[in-house]
Amino acid sequence: MIRKPSVAGQFYPASAEALKGQLDGLIEQNQNKEEALGLVVPHAGYIYSGRVAGCGFSQVKLTSTVVILSPNHTGRGEPFSIMTQGTWQMPLGDVEVDSVLAKEFLKQSKYLREDAQAHADEHSIEVQIPFLQYLLPEIKIVPIVFSA
Repeated sequence: MIRKPSVAGQFYPASAEALKGQLDGLIEQNQNKEEALGLVVPHAGYIYSGRVAGCGFSQVKLTSTVVILSPNHTGRGEPFSIMTQGTWQMPLGDVEVDSVLAKEFLKQSKYLREDAQAHADEHSIEVQIPFLQYLLPEIKIVPIVFSA
């Protein structure tokens, strides 16, 4: 599955050049990054939450794959939805789902269900990806959304 951007041009710039320019101002150059098991960052438009998200991402060492847990604002799909394969097309380039790790999550969980529909127009994961790409261009993700 190819997941196309749903909020590019609204929550963050749609062009790679403009997005990189905005991220240049939001991400701090930090040489003393810390290892972290997790990071909680906001998921709104960058005009509202970009500085806080940029500060958070600037503080941690990223691994080659990041698991992103986010709420499902649309209410579509399964309550606990994971994408186990595919690519997220983003202004800074494509980001692959780490299929091996995602399938292992699915296998080990009694709650997760494979469901791309839940991810189709959901912005909460999408707005994290440019920060990750900026810091580690070859990053892979395991996207999981949940709803009540």
